[in-house]
Amino acid sequence: MKDELSDEDKEKIILLFNDNPDLNYIVRTFSGDDSLDGRCKLGRAIRAFLANEGKDYGVRGESNKGSIDLTDAQRKFLMSDMINPQMKPIEIARLCFKDESVKPLSLEHRIILKFLQEYRSDVVDYTAVLVDGDWQKPVSIKQVAVKVNKWCNLTYSTDPDEMNNKHKKCLEKLLNYLQTYKLWATINSFKTQADRDLFESEFVRSTWDKPDLSPEEINQYMMICSNYVRAKHIQKRLDSFHAMLESEDLQANDINIKLTEHCKAINEELNACEKRISDLITKLNGDRSKRVEKLQTANSNILALVEAFQDQEERDRMVLAAQRMSELVETEANRLESMDEFRARIFGVSISELI
Repeated sequence: MKDELSDEDKEKIILLFNDNPDLNYIVRTFSGDDSLDGRCKLGRAIRAFLANEGKDYGVRGESNKGSIDLTDAQRKFLMSDMINPQMKPIEIARLCFKDESVKPLSLEHRIILKFLQEYRSDVVDYTAVLVDGDWQKPVSIKQVAVKVNKWCNLTYSTDPDEMNNKHKKCLEKLLNYLQTYKLWATINSFKTQADRDLFESEFVRSTWDKPDLSPEEINQYMMICSNYVRAKHIQKRLDSFHAMLESEDLQANDINIKLTEHCKAINEELNACEKRISDLITKLNGDRSKRVEKLQTANSNILALVEAFQDQEERDRMVLAAQRMSELVETEANRLESMDEFRARIFGVSISELI
C-alpha cells in the first residue's frame, strides 16, 4: 500500500475530489478497493495531501452493511403530506421503517435523508443534517489562509511565499489556535455541519488578526462562539413556540398560557445567553486593549530611547568628523610650513637666491 503519491496520483485525486469531496469515496475509487477508508495508509496519505492543498474534504463513513431499497409503500409515505418540515429526518426514518431503534447516521437514516434531499427538499432542514467523523484540524498555513478568506470574505493570497510578514505571523498564530485540543473537542461536540461552521467561522473571524492572545483569552473566545451556537438553537425554539401560538388550531386558553410561559422562559434564556456573549466580548476587548496600550507605550518609550541614542550618535559622529578635519588641516599646515621651497615661493624668491 503506497504512502507516497506521485504527481500523476495527485492529479487523479484532485479530479476525484472535484467529483465528490468525500474522503472514503476518493480512497475507494482511487484504489479500486471498497473495503478501504480514510484510516488506512493510503487514506492518510490522501488526507495529508488534500489538507496541504487546502481542500475541505468530508468523511461520511458509509456503512458496509450494504444498501437498502425503499419499497413502493415507503416511497409513497415519504412523498405524502404526512411528512412536514417540523419533522427531523431521523424521526421520519423511524416512522418509515417502523423501527424506533434506528440510530442517527445509520444506513436507514442515510437512505431516508438522501431520498428527502433528492425528492422532498421542501421538508429537509439542511442545518439539522448530522455529520459523521471528526472535524479536521488544519495542518498548514495555506489551509488556514483558505479558511480566513472563506469566513472573513477576503481575497489574500494563500501562498506563504507571497504573504507579508504581518499577515504570515497572524496565520501562523491562528494555526496554533486551531490546533488546540479543547477547540477540537468543542467543535466535535456539535453534531450538525451548520453548528460546526458557525463556531469555526466566528472563531476565525474573531481571532485571525490577533496574534497576541493568551490561552485564557482563547478559551474565552471559544465560550463566545459556543454561546453563538447556543443562541441560535434558543432562537429556533422560540420561533417554534411563537408559530404554535399564532396557529389557528390552538383554541384552548390553558395551552396558550403554557406556551406563553414557555416563550417567556426561553426569552429569558436567550437574554442570558446574549448577556454572556456581551460580557465576554467587553472583557476581552478591555483586557486586550489595555495590554496593547501598555505595549504601545513601552514601544514608544523604546523608540524614544532609540531616537535619542541615534541623535547622540549623530552628534558624536559629527564632532569626531570635525576633530579629524581639524587634525588633517593642522597636519597639512605643519607639513607646508616645513617646506623651504614653499616658503621661498611665498616670498617671491627661489631657493638658489636664498642660498
